[in-house]
Amino acid sequence: MTTFVDVQGLRKNYGAHEALAGVSFAIGAGEVVGLLGPNGAGKTTLIGCLLGFLLPSAGTVRLFGEQTEELRPATLGRIGFVPQALNGFTWFKVGELIEYLGRFYARAPGPVPPWLLEWAALDMTQRVRALSGGQKQRLAILLAMRHEPDFLVFDEPVASLDPQARLEFIALISRFCRENGRSALISSHILSDLEKIATRAIFMRRGVIVHDTPMERFRTAMRWVQAAREALPEGLTVLADDRVRGELLVDGWNDRAAAHAAQHAGAPVVVRQPDLEAAFLEMTR
Repeated sequence: MTTFVDVQGLRKNYGAHEALAGVSFAIGAGEVVGLLGPNGAGKTTLIGCLLGFLLPSAGTVRLFGEQTEELRPATLGRIGFVPQALNGFTWFKVGELIEYLGRFYARAPGPVPPWLLEWAALDMTQRVRALSGGQKQRLAILLAMRHEPDFLVFDEPVASLDPQARLEFIALISRFCRENGRSALISSHILSDLEKIATRAIFMRRGVIVHDTPMERFRTAMRWVQAAREALPEGLTVLADDRVRGELLVDGWNDRAAAHAAQHAGAPVVVRQPDLEAAFLEMTR
């Protein structure tokens, strides 16, 4: 699998505060990665370092084989970014802003693809300042995707979208990445949406990655298990302990683990499948 993003030993300090404490991961072609973590986990700092807005205190960040602080204009043209909010440019008309920003690309992006215009459903003659919050978010997504980049970064992309618009966004990104071998990193607190689209989830807490798993493995091998730790076989990873329910969140659950746990517990153990939100809350508590 072609590697688009390679992060190794990334650290970022703000004075005495360490916002990122040795983060390492890679993203390959075709992956849609959900970046999960509570406020203060380091997600926005990580995105800033990925895109070259922030310089690392230590470690390396490479996009398409180039260090982010040395990206060539042509490489920058392979990236798209959607911030939490579209600020500025309020005096432009929508169509004017699209044309204006297109002049800054190393290679002219050409007309906005018809499928993207249809999805955004914006009036090109309307002033940006007159757009609703949801319309501004659609405009930000259109601006990030109009040149059909290989790697997209979204920071809370659906916060201003209504439920129907969120479903349309999920379909848009899923189809775009799947059909073209492109990748996306999505930071969002709306985990029910991420669960529909992500092929992989990265969980962060206090500047470190606490778990990184393909969503297929999350569905097949992660379970809440009502059993004592002593009854679990070696090879399982305990990710969280819900003391209220008396359950452990484990990774690596299978029939062999179930048989071992039942034998050592003296009875079949109670097992249930986690959803992404519950797993997130426990792992990042």
